[in-house]
Amino acid sequence: MYEIKRDELTRKNVFAGDFPIAKEVGEVAEGETVRQYAPVIKTAGGFKEATAAGLDELYGIAADDSTDGGVVCMLTGEFFADGLTLPE
Repeated sequence: MYEIKRDELTRKNVFAGDFPIAKEVGEVAEGETVRQYAPVIKTAGGFKEATAAGLDELYGIAADDSTDGGVVCMLTGEFFADGLTLPE
């Protein structure tokens, strides 16, 4: 008849403080995928995930993933490192 469905929610605490967050919306570079809470860099072709070697060019943190071809970047704020999707 009816089945009770049970899901589990695991919260991810990303924000470490109440520093104001400035955001920017932009397109993702062609052929690139940006994951949620990943550090991003801004190139002439659009946003892409930063690599470990490219963290010196850090532009912001992706607020969401790039499933729709665009991404919202948080340019300022306080974040827990454990909550971010860091490169290898």
